[in-house]
Amino acid sequence: MKIKTNRQNIFRVSPIRISAILIFCICFCTYGQRHSRDICVDLLTNQVGYTPQAAKFCLTKGSKESRFEVIDVQTQKVVFNGKLLPKPGDFGNYLVGDFSSILTEGTYYIKSDTIRSYPFKISAKVYEPAINLILNYFSLQRCGASTTGYLSPCHLDDGVRLDNGKHKDVTGGWHDASDLRKWVSATIYGMIGLEKAYELTGNEYKHRIYDELKWGNLYFLKMQEPEGFVMDFIGGDLKRNLDNNRWTDNVVGDENEKEAKLVKPNAGGSTSLMLTMGEKDDRVIQTRPADMPTQYRFIAAEANMYRIAKNTDTAYAENCINAALKCFEWCNNARTGNEESPEVYGAAIQAAIEVYKATGQKLYEEYAVKQASKLKELQEADSGNKISGFFYVSAKNKEPYKQILGNSQFIALCELALTFPTHPEADDWKRMIESYVNGYLLNITCKNSFELVPFGLYTNIDPGGNRKAGGYWYRYFMQPESDWWVGINANIASAALGLCKASVVLNNKRLTAIAQRELDWICGCNPFNSSTIIGCGYNNPPQYVPTSFVPNTPLLAGAVMNGLGGDHLDQPFMGDGIWQVSEYWTPMVATTLWLMAELEHNHD
Repeated sequence: MKIKTNRQNIFRVSPIRISAILIFCICFCTYGQRHSRDICVDLLTNQVGYTPQAAKFCLTKGSKESRFEVIDVQTQKVVFNGKLLPKPGDFGNYLVGDFSSILTEGTYYIKSDTIRSYPFKISAKVYEPAINLILNYFSLQRCGASTTGYLSPCHLDDGVRLDNGKHKDVTGGWHDASDLRKWVSATIYGMIGLEKAYELTGNEYKHRIYDELKWGNLYFLKMQEPEGFVMDFIGGDLKRNLDNNRWTDNVVGDENEKEAKLVKPNAGGSTSLMLTMGEKDDRVIQTRPADMPTQYRFIAAEANMYRIAKNTDTAYAENCINAALKCFEWCNNARTGNEESPEVYGAAIQAAIEVYKATGQKLYEEYAVKQASKLKELQEADSGNKISGFFYVSAKNKEPYKQILGNSQFIALCELALTFPTHPEADDWKRMIESYVNGYLLNITCKNSFELVPFGLYTNIDPGGNRKAGGYWYRYFMQPESDWWVGINANIASAALGLCKASVVLNNKRLTAIAQRELDWICGCNPFNSSTIIGCGYNNPPQYVPTSFVPNTPLLAGAVMNGLGGDHLDQPFMGDGIWQVSEYWTPMVATTLWLMAELEHNHD
């Protein structure tokens, strides 16, 4: 049968149907366009970049071997083809690609099938922008009558002594973190990191770094007492949390404020200044000595300042070395020698080396050697337990030592071997370094795809994660159930600094490659594709916003956050703006600055 059709009827559609069709088409096209234009940036790299000679790795989740291409951003030409090889580990299944053979400077990205990386640079001066940002960060954190501090002038009335209620000028220095405290134990890392950057970077930085060092040192020199020690802090916690963490009116001893009262807390007790909020605006100086490692870091900082300033500002340089020597003498008299930690010995070695470099006096070499002998007594020898080389808390406490803010003993041993390579005990130091590296660090880094160094070992009980090396449990992150914990940036950056130096001592370039992996983690090559340096890279963790004072510390470019944390099972997490992850502290900033300068210098 032949069916007759009416062409007019076929194309005769009601206005309502036309509208519906148009809406459908628009929605369908929009939906398609949105998805076709989305980019899956799941290939992990150091989002800042690499020096030409650096080890260069990319990672992505997966378990099946695939291929990747490195593409020049400007020319869109493929400059390298490589394999993504399975490397499962403690953080899950990852594929790892090696493109270390690319030496040509430029801007690149990596592509594998439907995923790609963020763009990154390869350059001999690749970390210059980040170093500049970090230097600006220190300037923004200046406290006092600075022209660069983010809310300057501030705290011009710092401070009131806790021991006698009298005013003492301790203005200057830097706020330590995303708050207004000036802990000496934390901010002294700023001096060390800036001084090391001064030694390692080019002349274009030296004037800026020197200017920043002098500003920071205003505070530390004022915090030194006639006896030689440096006091603990101003702005920190005295009787309760946050009781000193505030803005002030910048007026010393305002007449409208009540007088602080001196009381003796108990019979025969020492006199102390009892303050409550609202009695006095001026912040209180905790006048007790800072801990022993801080005293030694102060010595190292002042000896370094002497060497930096001696040719241009003789009087200032002499003031610095005299401060170092006075504190050194106080430390000798104050130390009991009992139950001392690896951190104390490491800081003491570093201080003695810096004073030796400043004065050339052999007694400081001998002092450093003696401290290394004491440190050796705390190191676990190869006992057939499949993990060794780590240090114990003390001679009596056989718990493995853990310190999240730095690895002073490892760095100090390497500095000792590099400073006195012909000393009769130099081979002993090398063996200690080799044992720590091979028996401990590399024993753990091989267990994860990112070659991340551990936070520490545990005896007797699983700290979470059910991970064991030999007879010990281990973790990469501090336990979140602890009374106090922070992210790992200072820990991994300081271990990386030790690895850079150990690579020279042991003539093992592989160690510098692992050091690079630690910086890669900080700069975004981690499971969250998250750079933890503000202003460098992408996907920063949410900002931590303090609530105890107004205005709050702003988001500061160049700040290095505390770093990613770990959950109970020791799996990394980013948090939701918690201070443990997202706040920025001086040790994290300073060690990352030093590490960048070290890795750039190694390229030279």
